[in-house]
Amino acid sequence: MSSMDTNESNTKSKNTLNEIVEKSVNATNGLGITDKHPTQNKLNEVISKLNHPFRKIAHASEYLILSILLLVALKNSGVSSAKIFIITLMICFMYACTDEYHQTFVSGRTGQFSDVLIDALGAFIGILGYIIISKLRNRKESS
Repeated sequence: MSSMDTNESNTKSKNTLNEIVEKSVNATNGLGITDKHPTQNKLNEVISKLNHPFRKIAHASEYLILSILLLVALKNSGVSSAKIFIITLMICFMYACTDEYHQTFVSGRTGQFSDVLIDALGAFIGILGYIIISKLRNRKESS
């Protein structure tokens, strides 16, 4: 969505959130957890509050996945394990920088360094997750 106008991108994410909230309400009602349906004004209020964090979590999640894919690719290409974590983080950071720079050319968008940091955080979490899972798998295999 980085090539979309901000309004178009916001509308898409709000529509996605609206579907998620609607399905959540229907699921909780169907399970007997709740028996009410909020008014459209209340739904819009919740969606407005969740939209920004939802978009930032989506950003971080994309880079979390990218970092794991890069780690696997680098490991399979024979790069030493000491270097793959640094190389992966550097690639993700540079890609995030170029993505934000690209957005400065899109009408109605701006590049923000805070988004680069959010993306890098997602990559870092992906790397940590990969390390933890690898260590747990190695322990299990050596037992």
